Amino acid sequence: MTDRHIFNDHTTLVARSLRGLVAHNPRLNLIPALKVVYRADADRSKVTTICGGGSGHEPGTPGFVGQGLLTAAVAGDVFASPSARQVLGAIKAVPSDKGTILIITNYTGDNLHFGLARLMAQGQGIENVELVVVGDDVSVPHSQGKMVGRRCLAGIILISKIMGAASEADMDFQPMVKLGRSMASNTASVCMALEHCHVPGRSGEWAQIGAGRCEIGLGLHNETGVFNIPQPEPEELFKMMLDMMLKQDDPERSFVKFADGDELILLVNNQGGLSPLEMGAVVDETLRQLEERGIVPKRVFSGVFMGSMNMPGVSLSLLNLTNVARECSAEGITVERLLEFTDAEHNSVAWPAAYRTYRDVPKDLAERKRADAYFELPEEKKEAKPTGPALKVNPEVIQAALKYAAEDVVALEPQLTKWDTIVGDGDCGETCEMGGLAVLKAVKEGLGKDGDLVTLFRDLTEIIDEACGGTLGAIFSIFLAGMTTSILAAAKSSPQPEINGEWFGKMALEGLETLKQRTAARVGHRTVMDALIPFADELAKTGDIAKAAAACRAGGESTSTLKAKLGRAAYVGDRKDQQMPPDPGAMAMVAVAEGIVKAANK
Repeated sequence: MTDRHIFNDHTTLVARSLRGLVAHNPRLNLIPALKVVYRADADRSKVTTICGGGSGHEPGTPGFVGQGLLTAAVAGDVFASPSARQVLGAIKAVPSDKGTILIITNYTGDNLHFGLARLMAQGQGIENVELVVVGDDVSVPHSQGKMVGRRCLAGIILISKIMGAASEADMDFQPMVKLGRSMASNTASVCMALEHCHVPGRSGEWAQIGAGRCEIGLGLHNETGVFNIPQPEPEELFKMMLDMMLKQDDPERSFVKFADGDELILLVNNQGGLSPLEMGAVVDETLRQLEERGIVPKRVFSGVFMGSMNMPGVSLSLLNLTNVARECSAEGITVERLLEFTDAEHNSVAWPAAYRTYRDVPKDLAERKRADAYFELPEEKKEAKPTGPALKVNPEVIQAALKYAAEDVVALEPQLTKWDTIVGDGDCGETCEMGGLAVLKAVKEGLGKDGDLVTLFRDLTEIIDEACGGTLGAIFSIFLAGMTTSILAAAKSSPQPEINGEWFGKMALEGLETLKQRTAARVGHRTVMDALIPFADELAKTGDIAKAAAACRAGGESTSTLKAKLGRAAYVGDRKDQQMPPDPGAMAMVAVAEGIVKAANK
């Protein structure tokens, strides 16, 4: 695997890539500040379909925006979910009189951010916003991934194509939601690779596959595969992959029901680094083996749909049209109708046979394209924060706690990155560093200087949501938002409470209750909760921040011996030859807790 790139600054690479995409597509517009690509000719009389997720999967979702496919796409940073603010911006950019469907990948960050955006949209009076969550991977066994469900692979693009065509055919909102969810539950995918990919500008160690070996059961984000095996001959390799999708007697992997005579679509996805020469042979071998099983797909698609940077690998996806037609018969869905949607014309740049992309661009659309191809958001005015009863503490202590905690998180970045390359996608350290630097900048600009806790936690929630991104950013943002609500209620009470350690612990526990409504993660699941929950419990019980930080560290370090139940680490196969590191998110929380102790001691 090469670590050499033309553009090594991935912090600007996403924005530049999106600008390049829009520049050569006459029907697309871009909101650069939100990394939202949307149709310049969106029709609000039809259901809006929005997809999105981390970048690095190109063409990914932005490449499939166009008439007859997606209405808009939202891009996060490399392998990181977009924020709720970005998703809300996409919803507003392409309004629909019928409703908006958010087609999302079943990763924790996307579930949290897109789900929060849906709530925010509804809170602003935007009705009929629903989620279609796609998890099509069959490599992770039921028992290992039962709490998180199947993660998403390239099958989401096939589902987006059919849903986009259904929208163009003027299908109603609720039937489309049902169709999308049915397709998600009836798609099976599995990925293999000869090597992992490398993210531009990301230094240090990264996951690698040894010479003569391959991995089966990888995710989209450079995670380690479920199986790391000596590379077999092609015939055996694709037999293993097809068995994982099609065998009905495997209680751990028979996620999708297949029966003799079922009508299927096959999608063969290049993970980004396989040559077209080999891709043709992959399609040939796959079809040969399917025919031996009595299966002749109704449609076959091959290409790069949802890649992983330059990963030399391939994923196979099978969509069972027969099952979908049976489940959605009341909505007028038949196998023939599904094939009509599959074959329907479109003008996205990335779906095969995009022959209408440049043809017959209407004059008024061309003029509109020139006028606002790169739509910049108007400069946001700093609105006055809501005023209300204050709840104040010593501002010097607040600012010292923020400073020490942020500095410790920033200093821990290399270690967090190293750990996350083993159990995740390698971006946790960078995500935490960005959050820490944003907090330090805010402290210099006066965060916490008035000592008001309501203002502090409200501002801190916004800072973390904007700066961190990813799953961990969403976790901390929701936790802080929950604490803000509780602190505001305490400020309004009469008499106002005494501010001490036990009180802060109580607020933390109430913030956790808000967080628990959004995630199933608890102690023992190998996540940040293994450190956060003991911290809040101990602080509420003793009021002693040093004891709370010690409980936090004990919980964080204990994750090195736990098997992940949630998050991307849940998909990592057993590695008996390798000592597992602690969960990076949990250890970031440890750094925060111990930074607060430093401030208390001073």
